[in-house]
Amino acid sequence: MQLIARYYGFFSTVTGKLSEEIKATGDITVNELVERQARLYGFKFRDFCFIRPLYSQRDYINICINTMDLNDPRKFPDGLDTSLNDGDTISFGPIGGAA
Repeated sequence: MQLIARYYGFFSTVTGKLSEEIKATGDITVNELVERQARLYGFKFRDFCFIRPLYSQRDYINICINTMDLNDPRKFPDGLDTSLNDGDTISFGPIGGAA
């Protein structure tokens, strides 16, 4: 399976990259991908994946799959246990603002 990872903000600083191709053998979930990247880039990578805004009682996940926010339970009811598909683009970091 081949995936594309895109890094925004502090993720590009930690990885030293804006994007990269990732090859995975067999099925892989978002959580497994986060752990894989954390082994490559260190604990800060994992820490940056989860933030808790001041107004929230739960962590916010800084990840999108094919431009869709992983925090949306209607699109991703399995959250971090969502299986990735060949060709998916996974974006790490805050994405927003006017185009």
